[in-house]
Amino acid sequence: MTRSPQLRIGNGFDIHPVSTDQNRVLKLAGVEVAKGFGLLGHSDADVVCHALADAVLGAVGLGGIGDHFPPGNPEFQGADSLILLSKCMQMVTDLGWELVNADVTVIAQQPRLAEFLPAMSKTVTEVLGGPVEVKAKSPESIGALGANQGIAALASALLWRPDKEG
Repeated sequence: MTRSPQLRIGNGFDIHPVSTDQNRVLKLAGVEVAKGFGLLGHSDADVVCHALADAVLGAVGLGGIGDHFPPGNPEFQGADSLILLSKCMQMVTDLGWELVNADVTVIAQQPRLAEFLPAMSKTVTEVLGGPVEVKAKSPESIGALGANQGIAALASALLWRPDKEG
């Protein structure tokens, strides 16, 4: 039987509304972006980490982040999503998979994210063990995201498992 590497692609999506709590901090990809403009969620509502978690878990058939860290569970109240992402990636690597690369698009009217993107990419690259590119797009004042009512993220991840019998 021939041995050949396997490749799998996963994608993820997450969206959270803007919180009215002026003490809430906006964290994206584990990077603090703004104070007093956080997102509403059971954890820290980091849409980048959540979308990436769904992408890497989905690529290997492990469902999504909510399957492993349910939003109603008090244990995850206020959880650091970068830690949750790290745990998700550990589940993936425990099965022999490695990240080839990932790509994330954050959709936000405000705040402007350009200055934070290199730090975001660096942070999640370190957690996932492979290159991750984080980009930002404006919804151009269209819809709820354009009215600054929330922030969303889309992610794709390519994983590979070397020397899998096939």
